[in-house]
Amino acid sequence: MADEINSKIIKEYGLDAGASVVGIANSKDFELAPKGFKPTDRLEGCLSVIVLGAPFPQEAMDKNSVEYTNIRNELLEKMDEVAENVAKRIKNDGYKTQVIGGESGRYVKGRGFHGLISLKHAAEFAGLGVINRNDLLTNSQYGNLLWFSAVLTDANLLPDKKVQYTLCNNCNKCVEICPSGALDNPSLFGQSECRKTAYKQVKGKLRIECFLCRKVCQSFDEKFAKFYSLLVLVC
Repeated sequence: MADEINSKIIKEYGLDAGASVVGIANSKDFELAPKGFKPTDRLEGCLSVIVLGAPFPQEAMDKNSVEYTNIRNELLEKMDEVAENVAKRIKNDGYKTQVIGGESGRYVKGRGFHGLISLKHAAEFAGLGVINRNDLLTNSQYGNLLWFSAVLTDANLLPDKKVQYTLCNNCNKCVEICPSGALDNPSLFGQSECRKTAYKQVKGKLRIECFLCRKVCQSFDEKFAKFYSLLVLVC
């Protein structure tokens, strides 16, 4: 086992594999997750959750549903490959790993779950941003455009601090534009309502028909990117 492995090395693994951001969360942060969706349920002895993220290209927001879906699928495939590459390197260092692919969504109490663990919560725990009113993880540098995958490991890594900034200005535009009403209740995201409206099967393939909540969100603006990046450094 490689005694020298640490959070800095792990982040280098992630960046080398193609991730734009890498954060680390402690598996204990998932204590409130439902049974079956904790990191320790997926990997016995899991101590750390390595969260890997890469952004949608900004122009994806101006595409139609077919083009957007294709871009999403390419990014999903990329993030799965990134996680596989990172897991392989950690295994070579002598540690156990479990890859969490980019299909993992967010658990919503009483509304079911899609995926193995909640990648949005994992990213929040790993200091990569905050979950906003539109139920999307928003990052100070990339806004709500990040897509995630993760690697679980029994390596005991130093976790990142959760961020303290607030990016959502409660403008309510995402609530007003949502055709499914999934965002009407601030305390409970309507996951099933969202999926019925946003996803469609076309010739046996999934197509994303709605991404208005991502597109309309103005909690992040390019002109503030530098300011928020500096804010993260001083917090």
